[in-house]
Amino acid sequence: MTPSLFRLFIHQLVAIVLLSPCYTVGASDNTPISQARLQQVLASPDRLDSDRGRDSDRQPARVLTFSDLAAAETVLDLYAGGGWYSEIMARAIGPDGVVYAHNDALTWRFGQAELIRRTADARLPNVIRIDKVPLASIDMPDQSVDLAFMAINYHDLFFTHRVRNGKRQVMRDGVVDHRAALANIRRMLKPRGRLIISDHLAHPGSGYVAANDLHRIDPAIVRHQLEKAGFELEAEGYFLRNPNDDLNLLVFDPAIRGKTSRFIYKFVKQ
Repeated sequence: MTPSLFRLFIHQLVAIVLLSPCYTVGASDNTPISQARLQQVLASPDRLDSDRGRDSDRQPARVLTFSDLAAAETVLDLYAGGGWYSEIMARAIGPDGVVYAHNDALTWRFGQAELIRRTADARLPNVIRIDKVPLASIDMPDQSVDLAFMAINYHDLFFTHRVRNGKRQVMRDGVVDHRAALANIRRMLKPRGRLIISDHLAHPGSGYVAANDLHRIDPAIVRHQLEKAGFELEAEGYFLRNPNDDLNLLVFDPAIRGKTSRFIYKFVKQ
């Protein structure tokens, strides 16, 4: 058992005790954290300056209000990368909650340095890392997660290669099995648990080509796959849209980086 999974096991064991009928301290009452409280979290003086600099583009207070994030919840941050959202959510839910910051081998490759720095020396005691584990292999207990969260990364399920200096670089051997991944996420969510997905907007009908080449995805693909997997669309947000985004551009193009038009969905487990 890896150290990350051992810590996960211990936390889940503690959670079982705390959530038993005789021990209710720390259980979430499911009251969403207010946007005003989230703004206070974002204004914390000990946040990293590099993190604070992304707030205006990413609008985390609005995103997490949309997500109905509540104190003391169990959150699974999928494809967490460097853990930018993991830290904000961990601060917001408080010491009685926990955020599992997940990465598979590919997203770990790009986010590991930042995430290791962020979590060093128990800086975020209620963040537990799940490193280099495929989505379909995350081994958390059934119905243990209140909120699963995936920010601007669903397209990475279909990201297999990139071209650099005219050379094709293979990033994955093939696309991620989204059916197996979604089935596992659904298994871990509590009844009516939420799954939040936001991502860079692609042209309708652009298929997996945009997902691989532009790091964008047609939201119709996401909705279709999630509904087929047993999730119900509860809400869609439009506050991350940017009408000036050129959907033909790679999201890392300097002309649009950090300012892409994004969709956000809130699904619940049926």
